[in-house]
Amino acid sequence: MLDFTSALYLGPQALPPPPPGLALTTGRPAVLDHHGRAQWVAHAVARRQGLEAGELAPSSLHLFWDVFGLVPARGVVLLERRLYPVGRWGSLRARARGLPVATFRADDLPGLARLLHAYQQQGRTPWLVTDGWHPGHGPAPLAKYLRLLAPHPGATLLIDDTQAFGVLGARPGKSRPLGQGGGGLLPWVGLGPPPPGPELLTITSLAKGLGVPVAVLAGRAARLAQFRRRAETRVHTSPVSGWHAWAAEQALRHDARHGHAARRRLGLRIAQFRRALAGLGIRPLGGDFPVQKLVLARTTAALGLHQQLRQAGLNTLLLAGETRPGVPEVAFCLRADHSAADIDHAAAALARAARGTDWFSSPPSVALRHEPNPDPFAP
Repeated sequence: MLDFTSALYLGPQALPPPPPGLALTTGRPAVLDHHGRAQWVAHAVARRQGLEAGELAPSSLHLFWDVFGLVPARGVVLLERRLYPVGRWGSLRARARGLPVATFRADDLPGLARLLHAYQQQGRTPWLVTDGWHPGHGPAPLAKYLRLLAPHPGATLLIDDTQAFGVLGARPGKSRPLGQGGGGLLPWVGLGPPPPGPELLTITSLAKGLGVPVAVLAGRAARLAQFRRRAETRVHTSPVSGWHAWAAEQALRHDARHGHAARRRLGLRIAQFRRALAGLGIRPLGGDFPVQKLVLARTTAALGLHQQLRQAGLNTLLLAGETRPGVPEVAFCLRADHSAADIDHAAAALARAARGTDWFSSPPSVALRHEPNPDPFAP
């Protein structure tokens, strides 16, 4: 069975056994556990992103919960409508503190500007929270967000860079669409730490690009020092285990040596997949990113295609529909360890499924518009 459901975009890494005597845990809370290896990993991730400092945690949920404790008492949290659920869960911390939490659409920057102005009139400092890369929709307009935040003293742009880190990197081009270095979205769009003005923070799980279930908060050194002083999960939960910190270190070192070749293979597989589907008249959403989503004409078509692909020996993802609300999308997670023959097999299965059907009508050229919901937790 060919698997297109795994988000290990660069393929699984074969790590050597952990060194003898490496403790799984020290039994101390994170605030008392000064682990040199964990510090090395956190700062290595931050440096790849072009940021000053980092802090390692067991998960992005730990980091989101604590980082929303840093929003000032007169702050407001603005969540991009498609933000991954873990970020929304973390924002409950701000909500519990009595802070306003609102949503906005990435494709409605005038609406976001009005929202920022309204809260500025109330004397509130904005924290804007977004995914860096949303599969099927592409990169967030980070530079535009920073321009909108610039007139607001103390404003912060918080980016979940999980999808892009390890996959995208600096100086992308026609022959190298994923860029170099795997530093994530900031180097891919050529965006470094801004001069005095809006602050940049990233929360990045390494579970996708590097295959290790840990996460890093990165940003200015002063903000990371404040985070370490005030983060409650560092007091009340365990740190990253010694094994996971070691695995993250090994994964980063392995990627420094072999990541360029893996990203090149991944780019070739993505291009091959898109060329093959174009020959069938199928236009997937996803661009040059590993997650390729097929927008079907109706729900029965999506369910039927998913089942036919499974019968043909392909495991794919069935995702909640965003382009056509209520119609699921069939998604392929492409990886560097997929072979050219794997992609050919997938394309052949799609060709057989498409024959004689009207399932693959082109997705709308512009995503359907919806009124923003001011309450991200309302149904």
